[in-house]
Amino acid sequence: MADMVKTENLTYEYKVTYERNGKNVTKKVLALNNINLNIEKGSFVAVLGHNGSGKSTFAKHINALVKPTSGTLWINGYDTKNEEFIWDIRQSAGMVFQNPDNQIVATIVEEDVAFGPENLGIEPEEIRKRVDGAISAVGMEQFKKSMPAKLSGGQKQRIAIAGVLAMKPECIVLDEPTAMLDPEGRKDVIDIITRLNKEEGLTIVLITHYMDETVGADRIVVIDDGNVVMEGTPRQVLVQVDKMKSYGLDVPQVTEIAYNLRKKGIDIPADILTPEEMVGAICRLKLKI
Repeated sequence: MADMVKTENLTYEYKVTYERNGKNVTKKVLALNNINLNIEKGSFVAVLGHNGSGKSTFAKHINALVKPTSGTLWINGYDTKNEEFIWDIRQSAGMVFQNPDNQIVATIVEEDVAFGPENLGIEPEEIRKRVDGAISAVGMEQFKKSMPAKLSGGQKQRIAIAGVLAMKPECIVLDEPTAMLDPEGRKDVIDIITRLNKEEGLTIVLITHYMDETVGADRIVVIDDGNVVMEGTPRQVLVQVDKMKSYGLDVPQVTEIAYNLRKKGIDIPADILTPEEMVGAICRLKLKI
């Protein structure tokens, strides 16, 4: 399968200026260090890392909001350092940010969703089809005439996703899209992006610090201090409880419970990821007893 995202020694540095002893001092900060990573089209990849690890910087590279200091990043075959391909890249990979208020620009929901296609020069009739389809895809049909300011945080994030969908990207990058939402809003957003991946074949790159949101991913990538330090399926990565904690990360609560039970000598699988799996394991344990 073709790659949506491909990196070769992707490195990114930025400069920080601060005052020391009455003088301005500038130093370089290495945010990404020789990242070599491929993300296949149609896959769902979760990217994890503590604050300042480089995961959000990586997300911004996918949408060409920042460009490599060295190395190369291809999005759908386009080199992000080539200015000629910027619009192709941003049509291929849409971006959803943490705070939906920073992404919503219009006073009516359907007008906001239409904003992207309008800026792409799409014909009005096609824009209408895209807007209706995108709003339907996120389950917000009854709010198309509403004011975004009156919607809940979860509903606003759905509208932000719809605005990206209306531009017909092949990939959506979501940079901690549920960080400002309550549990119900978080679940709604994750359900939507999971469905878009499974039913529509959209490539999903999810940046998150909520471990339970990663369980349905095809692959997890852990970034620490600008380096890829772990990579694999959720069962391969999340079961490594001690290693995850060494990088300042948690694991799903049921996974940690299974880990602690095993430490006490209880014969329970280590790779439990969901409450349903935990219930099944406990029932089988009772049968053995």
